[in-house]
Amino acid sequence: MAFTDERNAKSFFVERVITQAQKEGVSVSESERYMLAWSESDPTFTQNPALTRQFENETTDKIFEEKVIGLLKRSFNDDLRRDGASKETYQDAYRVLNQGDHYLLVMIKSALGSKLKKWWFF
Repeated sequence: MAFTDERNAKSFFVERVITQAQKEGVSVSESERYMLAWSESDPTFTQNPALTRQFENETTDKIFEEKVIGLLKRSFNDDLRRDGASKETYQDAYRVLNQGDHYLLVMIKSALGSKLKKWWFF
């Protein structure tokens, strides 16, 4: 799958997190979904101060990031077990998303960074 823009790449990762959370029975609140999409560079992202405050009242950045990192790792491993070629999809989405400034990149890099680098980039 080729990702043509950051929005599609971000949607791929958000969908992977949400799907994995559903599989595991882990709740993802409206404010957490908002934070998964949070971006400085996505022109389609709309800042919502109410959701930001709700997020701050519900959890901390550290707890949220740890939750998402775990979900991303397990999603990646599950997808890889089902289809070894899925690694290329993750790599392509990461490459495209990494062109912008997205909060989700912090968690992707922590969860999968070394697994998504192409060997020739070392």
